[in-house]
Amino acid sequence: MRILYIILVVIGSLCYGQDYTPDFDISKFIQTGGISKEIYRKKNGKLELNERFYYDKNSSILKLTTHQILLDGNIRKEINFFLDSKNRIVKEEIQISDPYDSNLYMTQIIKFEYFDSHKTMSFYDKKNKLYLKEYFIYNDKKELVENFSVSVGDLVLHKRTIYYRENDYQINETETYTDLKYKTIVKTKIDKRGFPFYIESEGVLTEGTEVMPKQITYYENETDSKGNLSKVFIINDKKKELIKEVINRYE
Repeated sequence: MRILYIILVVIGSLCYGQDYTPDFDISKFIQTGGISKEIYRKKNGKLELNERFYYDKNSSILKLTTHQILLDGNIRKEINFFLDSKNRIVKEEIQISDPYDSNLYMTQIIKFEYFDSHKTMSFYDKKNKLYLKEYFIYNDKKELVENFSVSVGDLVLHKRTIYYRENDYQINETETYTDLKYKTIVKTKIDKRGFPFYIESEGVLTEGTEVMPKQITYYENETDSKGNLSKVFIINDKKKELIKEVINRYE
């Protein structure tokens, strides 16, 4: 059951979570005069502040501060997203610390490069040594069709995702090849404003017999007057429950 729980967490992060990049359109937010975002997520029966973004237009840096409560304590994460003239991320500086333990501190650097048909993310350790690269491949329509991550030293393939459309679905199929080996399939329907309102997911261990039953979730999204996401509701038995609220502030 613990393994199934891990798969559930992974799929959840693919749906409405965050990895290394913000889960909103940075360029749209900036072009509409965005200065800051406060993102509240449902936890323990109430909405709690989870992430805070601030855009410094003088330095073209988008700053993120987030608190995560783990099993062994609190973790504070701060990320500086350095943007180019097209509001694309070119570098991330990630600082992870424990507010109650000054000895726990880590910095990581991620660099981005953009090309006509692909994008790369390069991950550096605390000694500024490159250890992992992730590639994003696009078709002629600039649609993402594949991404995969590879260790730099031994060229080990860690994870691969393919993206395609089928009927009204946007489908992501992900396989991991190291540590816990599993495959997940996520099918998503997008509303007219570009936000997911239906997510269907399932997973299976590729070495073993454990299977995660299919999960189907319905969402309802609201936007503010600028068209940026402001509320996300989950629909259970025709009842709406607010699970995410975004406070957008503008110039």
